[in-house]
Amino acid sequence: MPRFGTDGWRAIIADGFTFENVRLIARAMSLHLKAGNQTRKGIAVGYDTRFLSREFATAFSETASACGIPVMLSRQFCPTPALSHIVKNRGLAMGVMITASHNPSTYSGVKFKSSYGGPAMVPETRSIESFLKQATAANKMISASPARITEVDFTRAYYSKLSRFLDGDAISRFRAPIVFNPMHGAGIGSVDDFLGGLGVRTIAINSEPDPTFGGHGPEPIPQNLQDQVIAIRESGAKLGLATDGDADRFGILDEDGQFVQLHDLMPILFRYLVETRRWKGDVVRTTSMADTIDKVAARLGRRVIEVPVGFKNVCEKMLDHDILIGGEESGGFGYKNHLPERDGILSCLLVVEMLARTRQTIKQAVAQLRRETGPFAYGRIDRHCAIPVLRRNFDKLAKSPPFRIAAAGVDRVSTLDGIKFHLRDGTWMLMRISDTEPLGRIYVGSTTERRVKSTLAAGAKLLFGIS
Repeated sequence: MPRFGTDGWRAIIADGFTFENVRLIARAMSLHLKAGNQTRKGIAVGYDTRFLSREFATAFSETASACGIPVMLSRQFCPTPALSHIVKNRGLAMGVMITASHNPSTYSGVKFKSSYGGPAMVPETRSIESFLKQATAANKMISASPARITEVDFTRAYYSKLSRFLDGDAISRFRAPIVFNPMHGAGIGSVDDFLGGLGVRTIAINSEPDPTFGGHGPEPIPQNLQDQVIAIRESGAKLGLATDGDADRFGILDEDGQFVQLHDLMPILFRYLVETRRWKGDVVRTTSMADTIDKVAARLGRRVIEVPVGFKNVCEKMLDHDILIGGEESGGFGYKNHLPERDGILSCLLVVEMLARTRQTIKQAVAQLRRETGPFAYGRIDRHCAIPVLRRNFDKLAKSPPFRIAAAGVDRVSTLDGIKFHLRDGTWMLMRISDTEPLGRIYVGSTTERRVKSTLAAGAKLLFGIS
């Protein structure tokens, strides 16, 4: 029986992720909608470029239709934010995205989007999960008159929305070449086509659908972007833009091919929206983000809300407060006047707009931030490990945290999400266990690369039991 994590359900294709389980979840979602009298509003179903994604999406749609739920099925693979937009724009009850986002190519998954165009909250996903056992009785759920399945282009209205959000005139003045990397995922033909339509020279790489994502995970992190680094250097481009497997996260490379930390991009974009666009609003960030944005927000007189990891926690605050920007360190940012949702495509385009209007390179923008907020270095370890080992070591650390880590005293420990150690020299280290894979994660922020490396090594010994 499928078990849901922080962002829906993910499993290995042909192991846990099977047509049988996809249909089971479709029936459970149908029962959830019927219980809330939401069936007439219908749902939207999208999918990425993974193996059998179109077929899984069709199976989900046909099952929901058989249960009496009207379905809009994407005509082609689509970015997750395009699905979220059509859910909100058409007043649908829910959106379903067949994707495992940035996970390895052997995985697929189901993401749920609620009527407001953002990730479904825990009560909603728990309700769907609670109907799984009842949904095994498939024959009892077949409607006498199946609902209609309509194939729709989700991207057209979404790109129209982006055109209204962005300053196209400013973007058209960006004259330097840009290398865009959709990583063989659902962002293919998005950023490059949008920029090309405004006269910006854009070189697209990895722009063909590939279920293997070129042999590595579709996550825009330095080790997965080396071919883009080469393309930037060979083409003389001044900027590199990348989106993940379903295009809700993004990554940026500067003119030298250096990866720009998301911990830096969030405060840089926030300051641009406040000082140049003159927008109002506060900030929400996950606990895995550095406090660099806190320093910028304080100078601008804005508030920062810290939440557990997971964009649904960011989304919740965006719905309840006047939030200008919300984000997480893994590259998912959401913006006021758009959707309470991660949008990697919009984030890439907004960076181009910002650089065009401020007449800076991204490298110059980061240097300005460093002068204002001080030095910052960051590192992260994701390591596969048996869940029992992770749980045992994690529980031990929670009950009896160390007094010193990597030669620095522990000032305080917070448990908003995982265990976060705040050291006396200003270094912080967060430890978490993944909800979607047998994986431990360690995040470290400090003032030097040396301190980051030594703290990561100490953290690995504590969490994984190895040096």
